[in-house]
Amino acid sequence: MPPKKRPYVPKTKGCHECSKRRIHCDRTEPSCNKCASRGLKCSGLGIRHRFNKGVAARGKWAGKTIERVYEENSWSLPGNDKHVAIPSKSTKTVNLVLPDTTDGESEEQDDDDIEFIISDVQDLVPGGIGWLEDHTIFCSLFLQEIPQTTPGWKRNLFLHFSQYISTEMVAIDGVHNDWRHLLLPLAQTDELVMDAVLTVSAFHFHLNKLSHNLHANNQQHTIFGGHFDIRDFYVPDPYQLCGRTLRGLRQRQELVNVDQTEKHSVLISLLLLITAVLVTGGSDFPVLFRMMESAFNAIGGKEGLGTGILAEFIMRELHKLRVYAAPHLGEETGLEMISSQARTAQLFGCLNHCIEQYPQHSSLSTQFVDLVYQARDIYLQQVLSDQTSAFFNFEPIPGNPGSVARLEKFIESLKKIPHTSPVEHMLIWTTFVAASDAQLDEHKAFFEKVLRRHHARSGFGNLLKGIESLKKLWSRKPGERWTLLLPQEKVLVA
Repeated sequence: MPPKKRPYVPKTKGCHECSKRRIHCDRTEPSCNKCASRGLKCSGLGIRHRFNKGVAARGKWAGKTIERVYEENSWSLPGNDKHVAIPSKSTKTVNLVLPDTTDGESEEQDDDDIEFIISDVQDLVPGGIGWLEDHTIFCSLFLQEIPQTTPGWKRNLFLHFSQYISTEMVAIDGVHNDWRHLLLPLAQTDELVMDAVLTVSAFHFHLNKLSHNLHANNQQHTIFGGHFDIRDFYVPDPYQLCGRTLRGLRQRQELVNVDQTEKHSVLISLLLLITAVLVTGGSDFPVLFRMMESAFNAIGGKEGLGTGILAEFIMRELHKLRVYAAPHLGEETGLEMISSQARTAQLFGCLNHCIEQYPQHSSLSTQFVDLVYQARDIYLQQVLSDQTSAFFNFEPIPGNPGSVARLEKFIESLKKIPHTSPVEHMLIWTTFVAASDAQLDEHKAFFEKVLRRHHARSGFGNLLKGIESLKKLWSRKPGERWTLLLPQEKVLVA
């Protein structure tokens, strides 16, 4: 006779300790009697949160508490009266990948989906650092107004953007730097722009790792008028920040029936992502540039953009990008843009705007314009030349006297501009275009040195990638035009 089945009794979950001992918990609260009788600490019936007891499960921090790690590894401050220098070592190329999203994805985003990584970069604390006057003024007027609830890592990335990104993107840096005084306050009121700013800054912060000295202390630092513990010095994973920005852009694809604020937000976020590609030296520039052009057309062009300071800023940057981008998008596109003097002149909008604010630098305009038109002439001469029949049977390509003379003139003009000139960084694009036509070894060495000097100052990865591209162009086959090969590199050097 088969044994009689026991009646079904629904399983009731007890405390974690009874579960581990494989006994029925009496579910007494706040501590069950079975744990109390054994002298055990009962975790109760609530949700059990599973966290590693230490900072890491393995590695050099395995088993250590967060307090112990910070006691052993507190960041040192830079020396007094010294600027934080960006190293000139190679920067790894990083591409921005457009992640797929699901329809059911929540529109609300918070910081919980960001993985924090401890930075190998010296913290950019203003104590003991000789800041530029405009940067100091900005910190005192704006950054102190950031709500105290803002995480320390966001404050650090704002500071990093103000110090390293905004200075490279404007024609003349100063108290009227729109990249600093327009975009950072806007980021405080617009989550999409906030994510885009943090993305650019985090990529630059992460790719340019400065040496740091570790010493044991519990020093705390005052940042932007607030008191923060050293554990606020984190750098988020830039890829996750970029993914958040791209998801935010997808949620704002409708650009027809939205207000001006939404339109400006999308265009500025795309502009910042293009800046991130300049920082990383990635190959996503053509895609992002076409996205920005599509968004601009979707809102109705310049008329749909409206008027105001922000609209004028967007138009100036878009005009500049169009000139910079044209040779990198295709020879036909480059010829159409560069051959038009009126279109090329749109490149001067940013400089003219800055000179209105800083008339003492008006003499620099003539030098800048002259070099731009020299680079324009070098590009057009290459596009319109037909080397196939003349040089096809020669290896290596013989020097073109006219081309060499144009390069000599450009180099002499470039040497007249001191390294301390406030517009030197604006000559990166013209320098790269001229360098593409270099034939003599001394010219190649000169241009490589110039681009490496720019990288040592800015830490932008597109400069190192640009040097790699130049070496490919210089070693092209006889009869090939570098203007035809340039778009294959898919990297913007500007």
